[in-house]
Amino acid sequence: MPPMTYQLLKMAHVAAAVAWLCGSLFVALFLLTSQPQDGEDAPKERKMLHALRRWTLFVTTPAMVITWLIGLHLAVTFGWFAMNWIWIKLAFALSLSGLLGMQSASLRRMAGGSGKRPLLIDLQAPYVVLTATAIVTLVVVKPF
Repeated sequence: MPPMTYQLLKMAHVAAAVAWLCGSLFVALFLLTSQPQDGEDAPKERKMLHALRRWTLFVTTPAMVITWLIGLHLAVTFGWFAMNWIWIKLAFALSLSGLLGMQSASLRRMAGGSGKRPLLIDLQAPYVVLTATAIVTLVVVKPF
């Protein structure tokens, strides 16, 4: 693979990952601060909820898919599956993918009128930040 192609793919992978993680973090913070949809702030919150659902559907989720596709392509091309750090990174990325699925389901339930608080909502934002930090450390340091 030409060096410039590698650099462009790496840049696209990182940019997509940033979009994915920022979207997931924003959803976590929205879910943490949202209230049941009644009272005087209900129309504003419903509008924000629908905008966030569209953003998640058209930006955050595609960014996650692009991150996975490019990342797997790079890992196969450069033989990174023979290294241990990539497996830990994949486990973290898989958990972040699952979290986004849970967040999307929570947004869908809220749009349907459920005022139920999502499971472990207090831990979602810190989990995104700590997991992203662990992934970046694994990629940069490649400790094993």
